[in-house]
Amino acid sequence: MKWMILTGRSLLLSVLMLLALPTNLQAQADTLPNITVKKKNGVVTISWINNFRNTSQLNIQRSKDSNRNFITIHSTPNPEARSYSYVDKTAKTDSGYYRVFILFDGANYMFSKPVQPHEDTINLAPLGPAVISGRSDKQKEEKITGPVNTAPPKKAWEPSLFIYTGNDGNVVISLPDAELKKYSVTFHREEGRILFTLPEVKEKYLLVDKATFLKSGWYFFELREDGVVKERNKFLITRDN
Repeated sequence: MKWMILTGRSLLLSVLMLLALPTNLQAQADTLPNITVKKKNGVVTISWINNFRNTSQLNIQRSKDSNRNFITIHSTPNPEARSYSYVDKTAKTDSGYYRVFILFDGANYMFSKPVQPHEDTINLAPLGPAVISGRSDKQKEEKITGPVNTAPPKKAWEPSLFIYTGNDGNVVISLPDAELKKYSVTFHREEGRILFTLPEVKEKYLLVDKATFLKSGWYFFELREDGVVKERNKFLITRDN
């Protein structure tokens, strides 16, 4: 009987410790659309708490030397996870800025505010299997989550670096070397109907009024450089913009 009482106390203590852990993690990470970016011993960790209920895609993006020209370095496997943390093992000491691209059900999206890493002076407890750190221990994952899905992941949509919707809802065309090369852009609807073409773009930074596109929805474009297709992508015009 004495052994059983001690065991019960040990179990109770373990449960209390597990219950306390998420609270500590939530206190240490910002809530989307804000993110926490910390650096310790040269390693950058990006984390957040997700209170949104309709996120369909979350991409972590990094810019080397400014708050523009972001590239996607990681797409979360479960965008609806309550808390998330990612260790960027490819980051350098001059890793620059981080942000998160948030895509909602219904095709609306937003970006978190760009954040630079700051030194972490607190020893954080490991997040367990929810932590993604560039590489994963497949054997440990199999024990916890069952067989690993070997099907290739569906490629996540990434906003263009050259043509995208700005914060004010207008369409931005950003071509830093526009004066040196010949660029042309064709805009069309999803069904393929061409709306209009800009036969030669000479401005490095050009705004196209969202009213030009008449109504909300996805719009596609084809960007050509010296007559050769450089990119085919899309952007979203919404009523809220």
